[in-house]
Amino acid sequence: MKAFVVRPFGKKQDINFDDVHKYLISPALAALDIQGSTTEVFLEAGNIRADMFQQLLVADIVIADISIHNANVFYELGVRHALQPMRTFLLRANVRKPVHERTAEDDVPFDLKTDRYLAYDADKPADLLAEDRQIGALKLGIAADRVTITPIAEVFAK
Repeated sequence: MKAFVVRPFGKKQDINFDDVHKYLISPALAALDIQGSTTEVFLEAGNIRADMFQQLLVADIVIADISIHNANVFYELGVRHALQPMRTFLLRANVRKPVHERTAEDDVPFDLKTDRYLAYDADKPADLLAEDRQIGALKLGIAADRVTITPIAEVFAK
């Protein structure tokens, strides 16, 4: 089984996304014997977008981290939603700001509010593995042959 991971890179808004990948996403995939990563693995010359589109189309599962408002993540998630109706798994870091200090940037975008996502602690992403929630959620989603039914698939299913 192959996965493709859609996420921000580096440290942004006090979240180290490389650490989240290293300590949460990669170990969860390894525990389920799922291969895959981000676009970082495409080192050869050429158009990285073509590789990205290919992975969004053929990956058995896509894991997307929607913790921050990142245009690339939302763009790639939209492409996945258009290409594949199932097996898209969303992650999101818990918001740390007090409620009265939060802005629209701290909330899930309107179009994704009805989607389920698994929340993690950005300071201790590996703690979610200790709870076995991510691995269990991935197993259930794969076994049920769906993780998320995309908004586009829902419209055409009616």
